[in-house]
Amino acid sequence: MKSPTCRDLPQLSIVCHMRRALPFVILLSACADIPALDGTVTEAARNAPYPRLAPLQDQPLPMTQTADHMDDRLAALQRRAIALRARDPGALQ
Repeated sequence: MKSPTCRDLPQLSIVCHMRRALPFVILLSACADIPALDGTVTEAARNAPYPRLAPLQDQPLPMTQTADHMDDRLAALQRRAIALRARDPGALQ
């Protein structure tokens, strides 16, 4: 059985174009001007002390939601769903 070609299956055309463009993109990337990083760090930055790390216990904890809060949120979402179901879709247009 012969494998399908780009001419046989139009839906493969994007794959065929990408396959043809890939070598061009690779060659084009060789022309990129990558800046030299040597000498970009100043002596002051190089000799600066390492930043102090903050201990985790001093950081605020993520907000925990209580069951009551989640029940209130669930009830509000259910009321909103009921209101949306009651709307006439024709009135929205």
